[in-house]
Amino acid sequence: MRHFSLFILLFAQVLSSSSLANGLWRNYNNTLPYFHEDDQSNIENIRGKVVNDDNEPLAGATVIVKGTNLGVNTNEKGDFFLNLVPAGVYELTISFVGYETKIITLNNENTTNGINVVLNRNDVVLESVTVTSQHREQGLLNIPASITGISNSFIESNNINTLEQVSDFVPGMNVRIQTPHRPTIVIRGLSSDEVSPGAQPRVSVYFNQVPVSRASMAVTELYDMERIEVVKGPQGTLFGRGSQIGAISYITKKPAGEFSGCISAGMGGFGQRELQGTLNLPLIDDKLYVRTSGIYTFNDGFVKNTYGGYLNGKNTLGGRFSLRYLPSYNTKIDLVINYQKDDNPGTAFMSKRFPNANGETDIFKYTASLEQGKNLYNKRDVLGSSLEIKHFFNENNYLSSITSYYKNTGGSRFDGDGTRAPAIDMAESLDVKQFTQELRYNYSLNSRVNGFIGAGYWTEKVKQDYWFGPNEQHMAYLFLQMPQFLIAPDGNAYPMTSLPNNPALGPLAGMPLPVSHQEENYNGAKNEAVDFFADATWKLNHRLSFTSGLRVTYESSKVNYEAMMTGGSPSTLGLLAGNQPNIFFRPVAFTEVKKDFVSVTWRANFQYEINTNSNVFIGYSKGRRPDVIQFNSNGQSKIMNQENVHSFDAGYKIAAMQRYWFDVGVFYQLYNNFQTTAWDSKSIQYIIKDAGKATSYGIETSLKAALSSHLDAFANYSYINAQFNNTDSNGNKQEYAGNTFRLTPENSFAIGFHAKSNITNNVGLFLVPSYSWKSHIWFEDANTQGLEQESYGSLNGQFGLKLKKPEVIFSVTATNLLNEKYIISAGNAGSLFGVPTFVPGAPRIIGTRLTWKL
Repeated sequence: MRHFSLFILLFAQVLSSSSLANGLWRNYNNTLPYFHEDDQSNIENIRGKVVNDDNEPLAGATVIVKGTNLGVNTNEKGDFFLNLVPAGVYELTISFVGYETKIITLNNENTTNGINVVLNRNDVVLESVTVTSQHREQGLLNIPASITGISNSFIESNNINTLEQVSDFVPGMNVRIQTPHRPTIVIRGLSSDEVSPGAQPRVSVYFNQVPVSRASMAVTELYDMERIEVVKGPQGTLFGRGSQIGAISYITKKPAGEFSGCISAGMGGFGQRELQGTLNLPLIDDKLYVRTSGIYTFNDGFVKNTYGGYLNGKNTLGGRFSLRYLPSYNTKIDLVINYQKDDNPGTAFMSKRFPNANGETDIFKYTASLEQGKNLYNKRDVLGSSLEIKHFFNENNYLSSITSYYKNTGGSRFDGDGTRAPAIDMAESLDVKQFTQELRYNYSLNSRVNGFIGAGYWTEKVKQDYWFGPNEQHMAYLFLQMPQFLIAPDGNAYPMTSLPNNPALGPLAGMPLPVSHQEENYNGAKNEAVDFFADATWKLNHRLSFTSGLRVTYESSKVNYEAMMTGGSPSTLGLLAGNQPNIFFRPVAFTEVKKDFVSVTWRANFQYEINTNSNVFIGYSKGRRPDVIQFNSNGQSKIMNQENVHSFDAGYKIAAMQRYWFDVGVFYQLYNNFQTTAWDSKSIQYIIKDAGKATSYGIETSLKAALSSHLDAFANYSYINAQFNNTDSNGNKQEYAGNTFRLTPENSFAIGFHAKSNITNNVGLFLVPSYSWKSHIWFEDANTQGLEQESYGSLNGQFGLKLKKPEVIFSVTATNLLNEKYIISAGNAGSLFGVPTFVPGAPRIIGTRLTWKL
């Protein structure tokens, strides 16, 4: 790693000495860049810096030469560089959402020493959000795609702690998390499940520009965040092979040149306790800064298990160390190390059919009877590191190297039947190691073409283990399709000590059933990919821009499988299934299958600027999910065809009077070889099925308004129609014809406001409520009756007092204030045997928090 980093720095220094960058950069940190003196007589070079009225740099501000096709965005330090500008007198337009647009007149005399531009904020103004989804600093208005940016201040004011809460504020997005290592992220109806080591997600998740897309690593505690960006539609050219239908980008706060810190402590219902802290230290002025932050959050769980302990609880410890080193004025090195440990109790998979030990079948009594008690768990350890080296040749041209390593181990033990009977006792474990390396060059050609080109390498090793340890004297009721006898009318579970004396069973009739049997199947994979990608935006004229991107990927997947009996007695039921000595996993020696793939994804967009504060865009993009190699219960491999989506998008964005933001987008998507997820009754695991062709279309819109200096408001809405076609590509009727995609509400919306008022000059009062609502959803693509959630809404918020000096905040927080009853999962393993299970959502939780910002 050290030698590689030195090579990158050496390469950057060689490039920086070339004529491309000669004399173009003076001081990256503090000093305004200067005018290049070697300009030709008929052109000019213009450079400058854009700041706000507090002298803070504005990254992502738009700078254009009025009436021409020349334009750039300011970089992370607020600097810009325009070259090959015709000599003479002309006007420069500088704009950024949340600030007054400024137009300045330039000539040869007032450009020589650089331009320092100050954009003023009104008393009542929208919050500005800078995004880097196109790998350069831009405002939301400049992105020709449907994108939602959630800032740190919005995260804090709305008490957003999880990705599930984030999804309420992103139209077209839905997230369900029943275990930390098995989250389901849904964008525009398409879920991100990866159910085998060789399968890849459809939603790409990035953490500080590093892919952490495997679901077991994608969910993290949201603390000390700079912002979260959600880009919808295929984003293969921007975010790689896993972003078939969208991408989520987490950006954490980086070290800065001033001392600062924060500490926060809270408590609440169900034993909730929380502690957060952040400290930023400048160790060497203008050279070395560090930032550390951490979180501890705990709650007992809101479901009591009569066999001991609680379920659906949380016990999470997380920490982050960030270092920024500036070895020279035009080189920056960022190191981030992130760790999170989850040691949570088990998940409450509960039966609605059979009563618990209290005689209750209502899961919203929040009492379960799962016989393994405290043995049920959800555990996960994630350790990630990333090293970014960025070398600037001038304000708009730079080379970056991003190297990362992630390691994740975790698993869960759960009760598959959701009853007192020890019938379906299961566990899953997962081990993932991932390494990535990306080299990218960002460029601006004559201030008319802005983009990037690069290459990347990604590899992961995945190990997945399914363990099954039933008591066959209870499992027999399910295996012999007699689920009604699993729990007796008196609420107890009585064993079937031997197979029935039924002549139809032949010599097996009356054979004893063992109490203890254990079997496992092991799945593993080594996945690799090499990417070459390019993306650029051309300003065709002063209003019309064209954006296109291309990514070519070579990938290799080597998947292995093994199954065996690991404990207890040989299975009697396995004699009926033909898998003896096992029940479900027929013993299979280690076997391996390898396949290579080549894929090409692309995008093309046009954006037309109506005026400085509004535009329209239209585009087409292709997304792809790679072929999936998987094994069935007999150890036979099968390769599912790659899934493709062709997506058409159009939208309109406007920032009116710097006080109102409105955007609306429409989309139409066509799927081929749709890969649906289903539980397999033979292998007792999730598998991929080919559901053929599907179509989705919809509309997404959002509105933000700064109504006064004391009141901000927001609202969003989405409509999604996502269904499987009646026939496949060969004209045959499909199994799921006419069915709706799982976890996809047809309608959803969210609304809220942030009200604040000063009681005294030093004391303020704030109130931040929000309400989100989703229409009916199915939990399976099969649209099984009963495995569904009717429409429901959730009211959340916080209110409190804020002191200005010292900056101390006391708040009362509330989630699900109306105590709405809803489920987050239905069906699961038990549905294969006629005993579906359900996971209830959290009831009302009230808490308090005290925060002190240094």
